[in-house]
Amino acid sequence: MANALLKNRLVRTIEEFDIQCKTVHKSDEEIAKAVCTVEALFAVSTQWTAVYRVLVDCCGWDECIASFVKRMNALLKGKNLGFPCTYQSIQKCQNGILGKEIGEWKKHAIPTNDHFFKRQLQIADKLLELLEINV
Repeated sequence: MANALLKNRLVRTIEEFDIQCKTVHKSDEEIAKAVCTVEALFAVSTQWTAVYRVLVDCCGWDECIASFVKRMNALLKGKNLGFPCTYQSIQKCQNGILGKEIGEWKKHAIPTNDHFFKRQLQIADKLLELLEINV
């Protein structure tokens, strides 16, 4: 049966539909409130990568890092942030698993000594929870 589905391209159609369903609309106010909450939990500036991945993959934000940073900074203008959102803080983490969609993060086996990825995942999970998004 699986071969028949693949041959008739039905599996691909289902996968594309699943990806489209993951994009949800959240207001700027909802996003700003949630991002301020998780930013207060940051240990390092590169944890903006987790915010970037959630908003790009689940809320339809522009994948261009420069556009993301510009929009985020406009959204959080006047907020007292411990770690400002910068292009460099996100771009540094675009290699390996952190450069992949947030759904791939969930499938990744975390080595016990990998504190860097655990911190990213904690921020992503908290932001997903606050925005009431299931991945």
